[in-house]
Amino acid sequence: MKRDPFLLVISGPTGAGKTELAIDLYIRYGWPIISADSRQVYRYLDIGTNKIPQSLQAEVPHFLIDVCSPNESYSAGRFVEEVERLLCCWKVPVVQVVGGTGFYIHALLHGLASIPPIPNEIRHRAQAWLDQAGLSAVVQWLREKDPLTAAHIDLHNPRRVLRAVEVLQATGKPWVSFWSQQPPRHHGLKVVLSLPRSALYKAIAQRTQAQVAAGWLEETLFVLEKGYPPTAPAFQTLGYKECLEVLQGKRQSSTLLDSITTANRQYARRQLTWWRRRAPHLWIEEASLSHRRQKVIEELLRLMNQLSPSQ
Repeated sequence: MKRDPFLLVISGPTGAGKTELAIDLYIRYGWPIISADSRQVYRYLDIGTNKIPQSLQAEVPHFLIDVCSPNESYSAGRFVEEVERLLCCWKVPVVQVVGGTGFYIHALLHGLASIPPIPNEIRHRAQAWLDQAGLSAVVQWLREKDPLTAAHIDLHNPRRVLRAVEVLQATGKPWVSFWSQQPPRHHGLKVVLSLPRSALYKAIAQRTQAQVAAGWLEETLFVLEKGYPPTAPAFQTLGYKECLEVLQGKRQSSTLLDSITTANRQYARRQLTWWRRRAPHLWIEEASLSHRRQKVIEELLRLMNQLSPSQ
């Protein structure tokens, strides 16, 4: 009887070294890597989403990177469907699911509850409200009307905020109440990689500086020149919004690095908050790659050995 691959979930804040560990494990054991990053799905957004170079991807394949155009919307439901198709095809003991989009990982492990269809009228009204009032005003309303969902989603992500508003207005219930809390559908090990705060912030600053120097602003202009509008879903991404503001004359280019670095730190804090509420199997803050690898392998073997043949 075929057993589904055991999932090694490696998540945590931006800049903590998730990709480095996943590549190391792939080289040593050949475990495939599925990206759980809602921004790396977009083509052309390479520098700002910190994709590994194409040359390295040829040696260490990453799945679910560059799977849609900047003007397409990508959802947790689509992520789950595509991951499930990959898992059905692979005959390997372990598959790595690596990335910082906690909602996608939760959907994969626990499923997505069915939400009644949202009437187009509500969708259009919510979008018009966001366009007119701005994200801050909509977020304030959501905090007042649905504090439970507001405490669990990325309030800097317009798509997440709009979804929460739509569900509440259409059903009268918090969006988070529809999230499945079923036991995991796959056997797996959830690992959060982080660093002590000062080290994490230093790593974030260094990486952001390298990304800006590599041409983050120029990459944004390149995508615009390919015909994708500033309102495209791909541009609702940390860093690209700031680059757009520079290109539109709304922000001084001299402030770009500091503003993106600050936004990245805030995002890292939100990612850490997400995982603190979900009790991963391992929380590792040691920076040493060898120590990280050892801890992960020990816990992975322990959990896999607990599985009976019938499971």
